This record gives sequence, structure tokens and C-alpha cells, in this order.
Amino acid sequence: MHDPDLAECDLREVDLAGLQLRGGSLAGADLRGARLDRARISGTSLAGADLREADLTDAVLSAVDLSRARLAGALLGDTRFDDCRMLGTVLRGVRGLAASFVLTGCNLQLADLGDLALRGLRVSECDLSEADLSGADLRTVVFDRCRLRGTVLRAARLDQADLRTSDLGEITPDTPRELRGAVVSPGQAAAICGALGLTVLG
Repeated sequence: MHDPDLAECDLREVDLAGLQLRGGSLAGADLRGARLDRARISGTSLAGADLREADLTDAVLSAVDLSRARLAGALLGDTRFDDCRMLGTVLRGVRGLAASFVLTGCNLQLADLGDLALRGLRVSECDLSEADLSGADLRTVVFDRCRLRGTVLRAARLDQADLRTSDLGEITPDTPRELRGAVVSPGQAAAICGALGLTVLG
């Protein structure tokens, strides 16, 4: 399907398994409970779409606009998001995340990822500035060249999370507590010590 205009359409619980979709718009569409497993969607707008409880197992979304989309309760087992615009997207409460769940090159500014179990995943080249990761399980997650400026990490579990190549933004006296257990680079460690008023001498 190419360039459909299905904005604001009611597609609740519709079976769209294996859908091949390029371009067009599903902005604001109601896709609650829809089957989108194995879908291949690229260059499409799903801005503001309601994807709660939708099945996106094995789906691949490339350069899709998911800004302000709601995915609470959606099934995202082995789902891949590449170069997607996900400003303010609500991912809190998604189900089925597995080691093969992929976030690459996505803009997740202001997104809600609170309480998600992301343990062991690799998140590459994503902008998570001011995103909410409070309460998330981020143990052993590799944040590869990500932006974490102003990211909310309150009560997140960061044991062995690798932040060495990521931009942590402004370092404050609260940073050591927020990043407790994480792996940082020597430069990041020096900045954290500086925020605490410590002087590191070789």
C-alpha cells in the first residue's frame, strides 16, 4: 500500500498482519487492538495515533512519525524502530520486549518510557533528551552515542548500563546518585567529580 490517507480512521482490532505500507498518513488513527505483526511501515505518519494493545510483534518501522502516539499495552516483541520521530510518544506499559527489540537513530525527546524493562538491550544513536525513564530497568543496557540531556532517571536501575559514548548533558551534584551503578568514561567521571567539588590529580 502506497501513500494512503487514513488519518483519523477507526481501525480498532483490524487485522493488518504483514501490512506493507510506504508513505501516507495514519495520523490520529484509532488502532487500538489492531494486528500489525510482521508489518513493514516506512515514511508514514502515525503522529497522535492510538496503538494501545496493538500487536506489533516482528514489525519494522522505518522513518515513521510516531510523535505523541500512545502504545500503552502494545505488544512489541522483536519490534524494530529505525530513524523514527517519537517526540512525546508514550511507551510506558508496552509488553513483550525481548533482546531483539531495537531502537536505532530515533528521536525520543520527551517520550515516556517509565517503568520499562529494557535490560540487556542496545539503544543506538537515539536522542532521549528530557525523556522519562523513571523506574525503568536499564541494567546492562548499552546506550551507544545517545543524547541523555535532561533525561529523567529517577529510581531507574542502571547497574552496568554503558553510558561511555553518550552525551549526559549538564552534570550536577545529583548526577552520581542518578547514575549509580552505570559504566562511564574517564572524561565523564572527571566531570562528575568536578560537579561534586572534587579535584582529580594524576
